[in-house]
Parts: sequence; structure tokens; C-alpha cells
Amino acid sequence: MNRPKYVASCSGGKDSVATLLLAAQHKDPLDEAVFSEVMFDQDTSGEVPEHRDFIYDRLKPFCEKELGIKFTILHADKTYDDVFHHVITRGPHKGEVRGFAWAGMCAVNRDCKIPPVRKYNAALSPDTVSYVGIAEDEPKRLARLDGVTKVSLLAKYGMTEADAYKLCQDYGLLSPIYGHCRRNGCWFCPNASDEELLHMITKHPELFDRLIEWEKEDNIFHRRLTRRETPSEVKARLLSKSQMGFSSPRSKHEMEV
Repeated sequence: MNRPKYVASCSGGKDSVATLLLAAQHKDPLDEAVFSEVMFDQDTSGEVPEHRDFIYDRLKPFCEKELGIKFTILHADKTYDDVFHHVITRGPHKGEVRGFAWAGMCAVNRDCKIPPVRKYNAALSPDTVSYVGIAEDEPKRLARLDGVTKVSLLAKYGMTEADAYKLCQDYGLLSPIYGHCRRNGCWFCPNASDEELLHMITKHPELFDRLIEWEKEDNIFHRRLTRRETPSEVKARLLSKSQMGFSSPRSKHEMEV
């Protein structure tokens, strides 16, 4: 009788990478790691550039050469460009361009992140086992797993989020995003913290300024990047704040994750 296929969902964050390492350490079966990459447009990744490079240049080669498992990168048909420039077809704003994603109800997750994962999962055998990166100290999230087809190796081996962070650090597989934030997300995420936004403004201004260009287009319904501010307002506030001594509290993030 053939054994089921074992697949790990992998965002490149500490918990999912630690899952890959635990599988290798304890010789748990693992056939493939799967990463869904959101795209800003057809040519530009929606991942923070340092994290995107970590996935392609470090994690993918490590999985394929060191762990001997396939590393699959999925993409949706739609990009953030498509989501932003969608023309509203009904209601009081019919005919207007949708604009930036709303905080708390992300159309990017719905249209760009989830569809390729669903399509991939639909092609899998029903007995496929999925490893999900949820730590032992996340009881509410763990309660959603059935422990049979959806399994947490972190919980199985008693690993907390802090343990996962250290394990990745020990193997040199901690994404550089943890130098300025606590979690991974798109670089244009409406829920991004000031630290994440300032990182893009100062380290990747050519990308952030593309959001400002979009903000200035005609017939845009939602021009705010965050709940309260447009991209240009975010940039002005954070640059002013940084000149007064504001910076990303790296040590705080390292203690908390």
C-alpha cells in the first residue's frame, strides 16, 4: 500500500521553516514544500524584497539540495495591479476604480494568495497530509487542525514560536524580515506596521513610490493605503518621525517572536 503524500505549507516565516527542519531532524515524511507568492504586477513580487530573495536564493535551494524535497512556488492569475484597477460594476461607486485594499477585508488575500493554493489542493489525493506551521503556544489555531490530514509538527515536538525562531536562527534560515517586523506580509499590506512601512519607504523607495503614483490616478474610489492615510501621507509622516529618532526596534522584535 502506498503511503500518502506529505506536503508542508511554507510562507518562509519562522514557523513554517521550522516545520521543514523538524521533519528533517525527526525523519518525518515530507515530499514537498509549497509557497504562494503574491505578485504586485506581472514582473514585480508582492513580497518584501529581502524576503523574496530569501525564498528564491536561500530556502528553495536548501529544500531541494539539502532536504531533497520539491519546493513549489504558486502564483495566481491576478496581481495586486489587477485588484487595484478593478472597475466597480454595481452600487453607488459603479464605474470607479477600486483602489487600495481595505484593512481587515483584504481582496489581495482573496484574489491573489488563496486561489492558487485551492487549485493546488484540489489536485491532491484526499489522503494527503498537510503540515501547517502552528506553534505549541497557539492553542486557538491548533484547535482548527484535525491532527490527521492537517498536522502541526511544532506542536508534536513541543515547539513554541520562540523555539521556532531560534531553530531557524541556528540553521541560518531565519528570514531577514525579522530585522524590522514580527510577521511576513505583502509590502503594500494595509495592515502593515509603521516599522514595515518605513522599511519600504527608506530601503525600497522605488517600490513605495509606485503606490504614490497610483494614489494620484483619476477615478479612484479608495485612496488610503492604511485605515487613515494615503501612501503620500504615510511617507510624509514616517519620514518626519524618523528624523526625530524613530527607528525599527529590532531587539524588541527578536525578544517577542
